Amino acid sequence: MTENTPGAAPAQFQRKTLLIKKHLQYRYMSLIFISVLVGFIIGGLDILWTVSKVVNEHPMMQPMLDEIFAMLPFYGLKVTIYMILVLLVSVVISHRMAGPIFKFEKSCSTVADGDLTHRVYLRQGDQLTDLQDHFNNMTGAVNEVVKEYEKFRAEAESGALADKAAALKAKIAEIMPKFKL
Repeated sequence: MTENTPGAAPAQFQRKTLLIKKHLQYRYMSLIFISVLVGFIIGGLDILWTVSKVVNEHPMMQPMLDEIFAMLPFYGLKVTIYMILVLLVSVVISHRMAGPIFKFEKSCSTVADGDLTHRVYLRQGDQLTDLQDHFNNMTGAVNEVVKEYEKFRAEAESGALADKAAALKAKIAEIMPKFKL
């Protein structure tokens, strides 16, 4: 991941991998796939039940029921093609969610390591852009607070609070060893 400088958005990038967070994406893809498949099964069974009920009441329509049963393999093929399309669409949808989540995880690690200048920049069309704005505002605010602390610490080191300032600096170095402003 490249370094982000405050106020400058990086050049637009394209992810090369569709399955970024496989566990998360597989879960969402299977949820979408199963719900559409269940819808097809329920719809198909409902149609068959309705037609068979009509045929039982009107036996002269038996050829229609026979024709429907003869078309079942073709219907199965159409459902299979549609389910493949649903699977492909679910990969794209899950990618639009998993990419930003992955990026936020990496950004949180970067900030936790002490880089308060780091900002998150998502691709156009990705989800969670509101979270991107809030995250960037939060890290900017924390960075400003830390700058004020550093300014105060520098002033304190030159005065009577030098020992306390050195102890506080050591404690912060212990918490965030790679701390950057």
